[in-house]
Amino acid sequence: MRIPVILALVAIAGCSDRSAQSLDQRIADSSRPLVLVTYPTDPPCSYVDETGTIVGTDIDLARRIAAKLGRGLVVEGVRFNDIIPRLKAGTADLGIATIIITEARQRDVDFSTPYGNGGACFLYRKDGKKPRMSRIATFRIAVEADSVHDLYLCFHGCDPMRYNKLDDAAAALERNEVDAIFFDSIQLVAMAENSNGQLLVTPLETKDIYGVAVDKRRPDVLSAANAVIEEGGVK
Repeated sequence: MRIPVILALVAIAGCSDRSAQSLDQRIADSSRPLVLVTYPTDPPCSYVDETGTIVGTDIDLARRIAAKLGRGLVVEGVRFNDIIPRLKAGTADLGIATIIITEARQRDVDFSTPYGNGGACFLYRKDGKKPRMSRIATFRIAVEADSVHDLYLCFHGCDPMRYNKLDDAAAALERNEVDAIFFDSIQLVAMAENSNGQLLVTPLETKDIYGVAVDKRRPDVLSAANAVIEEGGVK
């Protein structure tokens, strides 16, 4: 019985070696476009336009980084929670989706210097009640499921109403099924500005900084991201 086990281990090692070689070749191929992973449900940062194309300020930033390296860019829309795993696996080069820089994430990926800052706030209806964190348990608050905002509200004693994406939470707010949305201020401010005064935002509840997440094996991409951000960040 030992021989098959040994053969299996050799086979596994061989597959691992080939996988590593394939990854190294992919990284070394300077003609290959960079792969950006983003979460395209959060205008104006990253969203799908009327033609079905992923656009937004995050995509503009990624294109400038790729251009700095003389590379093309492939944009892939994924779930937010899949961005870091894709970078760790080496199947993407950079991730931009207003990703908050945290110590935990820095163990898995490299981050550029911050290209933006903000934080989380509440978006609520003008004809509704203004959310207050001190009374958060009495409000129906919508969040994106399994997000940092979800965890933050739970820590403060709220059992939020969870949605898969911001658009679904916004629809629930419009139908008055929730009292407010708790999310990144960049997106919520944009929604308020486009509501003809029907939606309002609260002051920031948190203060966060956003960075470009990069595969740790891609110092060239990290250097290009930092250079673009130093030149002016998001335009």
